[in-house]
Amino acid sequence: MTISIEYFIEKYQLDNFKGTFQLKGEEKVEFYNDFNKILRSICNIFVKISNLMSLRGGQVLLGLAKLENSENIINKSDIQKCLNLDRFEKLLHAFEYLEDQKYIKIRKKNPKFHIVELNEKDYPDLKVYKEIIQKFWVSPQEQKKEFQQWREKSNHE
Repeated sequence: MTISIEYFIEKYQLDNFKGTFQLKGEEKVEFYNDFNKILRSICNIFVKISNLMSLRGGQVLLGLAKLENSENIINKSDIQKCLNLDRFEKLLHAFEYLEDQKYIKIRKKNPKFHIVELNEKDYPDLKVYKEIIQKFWVSPQEQKKEFQQWREKSNHE
């Protein structure tokens, strides 16, 4: 179930400036759960927008944001694996587009290996985007691993 921001503000009286905002016990847990529902909805919006964005650029941003938490150095093939794509050619135009728009920085180590990172300096909102994606988005690679584990479990039973 999703929750609207207006409902969230009304439920916890966040726009009431007469008293102090205090939560106790179960209210804190409920507040945190409702807040997570809002962030999960925002993540779903990111996923839908990334599927509409031209040249798979949005998917590359999703993959890069997901990997930046777990990888020190990310190259283009890491993003391809994260998105579970069979051919790298499907992403070439996306990388060019995102670099031209300055959403990503590509540092070339050698002709075949490129280090990729989000450009949080020019786009500080990408920091929040990255945090939401890392917490709530399940990448195609993770989905594939979960499916394989489920399949192995069901074969053993």
